[in-house]
Amino acid sequence: MTSRRDALKSALLIPSLATLPLDARAAPTPTVAVAGHFTQDAVRLWVQANGPGVAALKYWPVDGTEADARTVAVALGREDCGIARIAGLRADTRYRYRATLEGGGEGIAGTFRTAPAPGASPRDFRVYMGSCAYTEVMTRGGNVYGANHQIFDTMAAGMAADALPHFMLWMGDNLYLRGSGKDGNPDDFATAEAMARRYREVRAKPILGKLFAATHHYAIWDDHDFGNNNSDRTFPLRDESLRLFQGYWPNPDMGSQALPGTWTKFTHQDAEFFLLDNRWYRDAETAPADPAKVMFGREQMAWLKRSLTESRATFKVVAAGTQFLSEAPNGVESGWHSYAGERDDFFAWLDRSDVKGLVLLSGDRHNTQLFRRETKGRPPVHEFSCSPMTSKIVKLNKHDLANPRLDKDCAVETQNFGTLEFSGAGAGRTLVARCFDADGKLQWTRTLASA
Repeated sequence: MTSRRDALKSALLIPSLATLPLDARAAPTPTVAVAGHFTQDAVRLWVQANGPGVAALKYWPVDGTEADARTVAVALGREDCGIARIAGLRADTRYRYRATLEGGGEGIAGTFRTAPAPGASPRDFRVYMGSCAYTEVMTRGGNVYGANHQIFDTMAAGMAADALPHFMLWMGDNLYLRGSGKDGNPDDFATAEAMARRYREVRAKPILGKLFAATHHYAIWDDHDFGNNNSDRTFPLRDESLRLFQGYWPNPDMGSQALPGTWTKFTHQDAEFFLLDNRWYRDAETAPADPAKVMFGREQMAWLKRSLTESRATFKVVAAGTQFLSEAPNGVESGWHSYAGERDDFFAWLDRSDVKGLVLLSGDRHNTQLFRRETKGRPPVHEFSCSPMTSKIVKLNKHDLANPRLDKDCAVETQNFGTLEFSGAGAGRTLVARCFDADGKLQWTRTLASA
């Protein structure tokens, strides 16, 4: 048996990583990649490595060979991640890619695709969606909060078997900046360093790997990936939160210099998607009712109205992390009902406008609900509020059940995800929503809009 003294002597002969010469250490290598925003001739690809450097991203059509690949360089930033903007691609084409760092071995490989060329007749496609992804089982305080984590592999398997082209929309609370607890660690939202560490560790979790590799991804945020629970514009680290979100999600350009935030829009075939920022400009939810109380802010709402008016898309999909058509007293539950002046103004404008084909998406509430707003002389407006993927279930309460817009047959109180299928031709084009449980069992189907 080796004595403690002999073991210590042996340990002294083994150099630590810190004392090894640089050329003797394992070289950094890319560990995670996420394909994001894509058009007919361009794509954005996010890459993270386990150390600093510049990633070399080689890409080539699947009907070609790696010998014919082009290469772009991706400078990795503060969290050893970066977003490549690849242009000059062929329309409606699938590509392979390989990301490496100098001296980092084979790196990681995957695929991405481009959209059909503009002007072509719209084809069928599908959007996967979900919110509230708690990646652990227990909270730091020792309570059970996450469940049914197989949902990520269920979704990835569904995408792999899907005959339709697709992408995913993450509907907020895509990770949880956790509070402190029994483990003695500080709040994830207490410092910029803690927030960055949480973003990095969640993105690298193996349970998300297959899903990230399965399709392209877009995202909006809600309170838990913005700051602490129910956080709003007063969150002291919101600048850092915005930097992290924009650095980790390869969305279209988000916000502007004059109007910061995560708001953005993009078009895919005959659908245009408007992704709203429900946190950066948000007044406190529990503030007294006031016509001036806002969730999105005057400038963002002006941008949305203008964009909807200018849109030529058959389907106009507006997404936010908070429910639009919820009903409860001011400050009770999370929803646009606590910002009644802003909400009433938008729907009064909508009823006067010529905007058609509008569908609303949300998450947040830890249960799934479907709403239908009817106005005489106009097509109904549906809201698909899809939640949670893995977080703790919250049963519908008395305010939810009393909402006259709620389709009670579509209430789901288990972990779930949704899909939106855009299909048909010409005047027969439809948008059909479906909800599935964590094992892929269909919960319901509804048509939300038609051409």
